[in-house]
Amino acid sequence: MSLNTYIIEGGLGKHIMFTALIDQLVEKTGEPIQIYTPYVQVFAGNPKVKMAFDSVSIPLDDPRILESDEIIYCEPYKSNFVKGDEHLLESYCKHLGIEYNPKVKPEIFTDFAKADAKKWLEQFNITGKFIMIQMTGGQSPVVSDLNGEYVSSNAGRNYPPYFTNGLCEMIKQKYPDYTIIDCTLSNEPAYPFAIKCDAPWQVVNELLKMSEGFIAIDSCLQHMGAAEAVPGVVVWGNTRWNQFGWEQNKNVSFNMKEINDRIKIDINDPRNIMVGPEFLFNVYEIMKRDKNEFETVECAHL
Repeated sequence: MSLNTYIIEGGLGKHIMFTALIDQLVEKTGEPIQIYTPYVQVFAGNPKVKMAFDSVSIPLDDPRILESDEIIYCEPYKSNFVKGDEHLLESYCKHLGIEYNPKVKPEIFTDFAKADAKKWLEQFNITGKFIMIQMTGGQSPVVSDLNGEYVSSNAGRNYPPYFTNGLCEMIKQKYPDYTIIDCTLSNEPAYPFAIKCDAPWQVVNELLKMSEGFIAIDSCLQHMGAAEAVPGVVVWGNTRWNQFGWEQNKNVSFNMKEINDRIKIDINDPRNIMVGPEFLFNVYEIMKRDKNEFETVECAHL
């Protein structure tokens, strides 16, 4: 038996994804692990995590960390992962010496936020069905100035606001009783047909459990969906679903060679970004019809 502390960096979604490996890490060492992270709440309530240390305020040489048998740091983003062939979990497994199982899912514990989620719904008089969206991202609520200008760490993932407006309008036309809940942070684009929810991510996760699914970019919402077995539609820009995605979702991408050849689009033309809102809406309809069927959809910009 040994006590290991793992240093995790990156955004909220990456941390949620990492929780899918905790069972195997504990099985390997024989006792609960420790985590050094800017997102301690991701690991709160997990019985297999002895302690999560806030890397923003606690130094790495804290005595409780130094008592570890091993202090382990690995960063897939600075490894063969960048070649584009490995899923992030697969890369972590190679570095950490555990077997990669593509069927594992994240595990987060947010039941404590259920009452706050219900209060949020009451605050906005939402009593019926609702769908979640997250079409922009790339800024950390831990370190970003949410009162300042929105600056994404990777704007290539974002779905154009003009398209998002069209998507929301289609949802409201087909499902007028649905509420659209936008889960982006307060300084990110807002949409006339959606209600902004910049509540803590734990509240967002509890809302997701009650939702009619989600439509999102490569973002924390898709990782929450994997943790809670809530499928959705994920539209991929300059990141790849085979590296960051989950098979339960409808994963939509435009940049496949056979599609480019057929449609004769120029992948270097910046206007060829994402898929159009009508296509996304149709894929959401497919997802609603059969939430248990996995289908990856690759298409050109519509």
